[in-house]
Amino acid sequence: MARLRRLTDAEFAARAPEALAAALTDKKYPVNPLVVEALANLKPKTLDDVALAYQAMFQKHHSRIVAHIGLRGSPGGAGERDDKALAQLAAWPWPLPNYEEVASVPLVTVLISTRSFCESWQSAPNFRNGNIPTKYFRFDAINQLELTHPGGPGTAMVVADSERPKNTPVYLRGDRNKPGAVAPRQFLEILAGPDRQPFVDGSGRRELAVAIASRTNPLTARVLVNRVWMHHFGAGIVSSPDDFGNMAEKPTHPELLDWLSANFVDAGWSQKKLHRKILTSQTYRQSANPMLNPLVAQKGGVDPMKIDAGNKFLWRSNLRRLDFECIRDAMIMLTGKMDLSVGGRPVNITEEPISYRRSIYGYIDRDRLSDLQSQFDFADPSMANSKRGNTIVPQQALFFMNNPLSVEVARAVATRPEFMSASSDEARIAVLYRVMFQRVPKPEEVLLAKEFVKKVAGFIDEPTPKAKPKTPVASTKVTKEEARAMMNKPLVPSTQTPGQAATKGATSIAGGVIVNLGDKISRKTPSSPWEMLAQAMICSNEFVYLD
Repeated sequence: MARLRRLTDAEFAARAPEALAAALTDKKYPVNPLVVEALANLKPKTLDDVALAYQAMFQKHHSRIVAHIGLRGSPGGAGERDDKALAQLAAWPWPLPNYEEVASVPLVTVLISTRSFCESWQSAPNFRNGNIPTKYFRFDAINQLELTHPGGPGTAMVVADSERPKNTPVYLRGDRNKPGAVAPRQFLEILAGPDRQPFVDGSGRRELAVAIASRTNPLTARVLVNRVWMHHFGAGIVSSPDDFGNMAEKPTHPELLDWLSANFVDAGWSQKKLHRKILTSQTYRQSANPMLNPLVAQKGGVDPMKIDAGNKFLWRSNLRRLDFECIRDAMIMLTGKMDLSVGGRPVNITEEPISYRRSIYGYIDRDRLSDLQSQFDFADPSMANSKRGNTIVPQQALFFMNNPLSVEVARAVATRPEFMSASSDEARIAVLYRVMFQRVPKPEEVLLAKEFVKKVAGFIDEPTPKAKPKTPVASTKVTKEEARAMMNKPLVPSTQTPGQAATKGATSIAGGVIVNLGDKISRKTPSSPWEMLAQAMICSNEFVYLD
């Protein structure tokens, strides 16, 4: 397979038979006889043909492999009777121990219920070339295929009830070596009262869910309403969304929290209606500018700036910065290329080639969060986080100044039809403000923008654009062959038809990182003065803050 993987798509059909014959007759690295039998007369045109031959081989010997595994699981079932070729197929990628080897493990009856069971066996997989890193693991290619191929199966983690669920003891101070009294499976006494009954339906998970989402449970609706409120206003009515206990601060508006919670339950637990009620309120529709509040503007007897400078009681809106996903989606929308399709494979949302899918489809590696996401306070994916931090670091500004996506946005905005058809500099500036800030520029902002364009044009000796359509700057496409060279490994041929765009959802993996088959931003064409003005507006606070 290693020899075949080095061949490009164009040369595969011509050179594959020769490479295959050389591999099957290699005495230094002998091939399993069953594999030789399956591939001996194969004349593959693509790597898919080889994969199908392997599939047919395993299907042909499936019953024998199952029988071999069963033989290994019985006393005295291993030894001289083993078919070595078949045993090699069955023991892939981990060695297959026999009954005596497993039975010799000390305290096997205890170990089978813990993660340390057969630890020496589980840590001894077959690696390529004797290397240990995960990238050499032989199942790695299968994982990559299932993750990135358009025809890969959709998977989800599921939990199944045990056939004989049992109650477990309370471990004293969390130490499982110090078990306390057995705790029956039932709801919390503080919420269910002293007459609560143990769960009897299997493990009790469904009964627990019903108890949590019950109208008689005073906590669930309040917690959810508080979290929705927090996402709309930047802070919850209870400041600690994870803690409604004695250690939490008291709610700023307890009656409002109770009223919203009661309405939420009465409306059938409809989050859509809850959002509508909050978003149509006068409180939400306030401005973050304190000078627009009548109490401040009229300078009466009550000055909210002195009474509640921190805006705890929401006499104005809170100025809030967009999170990473919203910032990226706003920039993708401005390029005019956003892919609004629903569902599909995950994509790389932090690196080139750029994917124009929404950030919700970004691939998140729990063990290796990208630097860009960390710089914008992306939550630790390995932990439960109800609220992200909010920091300001230089790397955030450098992203807007230097990231290729910023250049793409600036070029796209400066080539919009309404911008190109504008008859004056003032009209062009008005278009930029309307597109990027959704407002009309102030007179002083128009003067500053005109001065900026004039100075930049003087530096780069480039005239301002005329009122005629401009050909958009071409971007560099990353083909499958180029991506293969980048990754030093081949891509599985896509199942997409020629008419489908291979840049929207197609991906591959290089060293554990997803590589999109999309656009790379051209670095050859310098930015025009108007494009530089658009990028400067992207770097402003107004672009990333909500008023």
